Amino acid sequence: MTNSTRLIGLIMTAVLWSGIAIAQPMPGTNLGDDLPPDLTLPSASGEPSPAPNEQATPPSNETAVPSEAEQSAESIENQLPNQPCEPYQPYVPGLLGELAPIESTGTWLRRGFWYAETDAVVFNRMWNRKDKRYAAQDVNVNMPPQNGTSLGFNPVFLDTNRVLILNGALPGEDASVRATLGNFLFRDDHNRDHSLEFTVFGGGSWEQDRELSSATPNGLFVPWFIDGGNRSFDQSTKQSIVYQSALDSSEMNYHVRERLGHDQLIMDPNGQWHRAANAGFEKEYLVGLRFVQMTEKLNWQAQDIVNVGDDGSYIIHTDNDMFGFQLGTGLTWQAPRWSLGATAKGGVFLNDALGRDQLNFTADDTGDADLRLRENALSFVGEFRLLGRYHILPNVSLRAGYEMLFITSAAIAPNQATFITDFSYLNTTANPFYHGASFGCEWYW
Repeated sequence: MTNSTRLIGLIMTAVLWSGIAIAQPMPGTNLGDDLPPDLTLPSASGEPSPAPNEQATPPSNETAVPSEAEQSAESIENQLPNQPCEPYQPYVPGLLGELAPIESTGTWLRRGFWYAETDAVVFNRMWNRKDKRYAAQDVNVNMPPQNGTSLGFNPVFLDTNRVLILNGALPGEDASVRATLGNFLFRDDHNRDHSLEFTVFGGGSWEQDRELSSATPNGLFVPWFIDGGNRSFDQSTKQSIVYQSALDSSEMNYHVRERLGHDQLIMDPNGQWHRAANAGFEKEYLVGLRFVQMTEKLNWQAQDIVNVGDDGSYIIHTDNDMFGFQLGTGLTWQAPRWSLGATAKGGVFLNDALGRDQLNFTADDTGDADLRLRENALSFVGEFRLLGRYHILPNVSLRAGYEMLFITSAAIAPNQATFITDFSYLNTTANPFYHGASFGCEWYW
């Protein structure tokens, strides 16, 4: 190849490269100018916004054809009237202006790191299916069984209506107080709140006062199944019984409760959108430790036993200290402003039962006794609650419900009454049952 041929080739190459450079536009000053244009969205007037470096109007000799995005935006505007959505939102016509903000009422309730619950609980207590009879104006109640049958308090053979009775089914009502303090720990990926809470219950005292006098002096007798033929309050003129029972409880629980899911968006007949709570069921679980104490006292007094001035006093104390592990669960229907749910919890408790009997006759020391008895038993403590709430604020709610509490294998004072002091034991076969209403409130902070 000659030098002239090489020179011609270089000239042609330079001409070609110069033509390509002249055809390209000059680079801009911004780094993003050489990037591809962004996708366009329909504007408020229904027309797409012009892309960068493009003409906003088509050539005069061509007719513009609307795109699919323009046609869909125009059809939406024709169907939805241009009306404001919320008073606190700027008005934006079209579908974008009608959408309400997507939030969750699952976070509207139970807002806070701490919470407290207080209730007044009115319980009615039942400790025995049948009434307990302690004396009557009839000597037949003091007769032992004959042919396997005891005349006892059989209404066919009982020749009086003067009977000293403790009611086992309807002893009376009393109000107790319950308070709960809880601390929010964390929320898991299943939208459940985990918290640790401490609950105390107490203040109630169930009491019965009974008094009976015979129509004639020394006419009251104690049933044979209580005195067993031993010295007792037989042939007394007046007898009285005061029965008191108290129940206290404290517990520490780990509590897990579900929350509602996201809201639903609903279109009103006028074409506006609003956010509404998506009501549903919420489950809850708890596990914890509980201490229950039931203390009782029976004060049985007799006056004018056979001889004038000979009185008797029989005082019985029982104490049940129950400690154990409990589990619980519940299901609640949660609506935006109210809820209704049921919860149940229970467990097996070690019952350290203690009883003390003090029997004293004023005339002499014959028949006196001072007994201290103790038994260990396994007791079941179960609780059921049907509870309704009304949320007056996101962190304040009023509540009311129906509750039941059941205790098995407990030592109660009326069952310890016996004048057989040389062979005694602590009776732990009672199953007291409590039921009633509760009223209170709860708040979070």
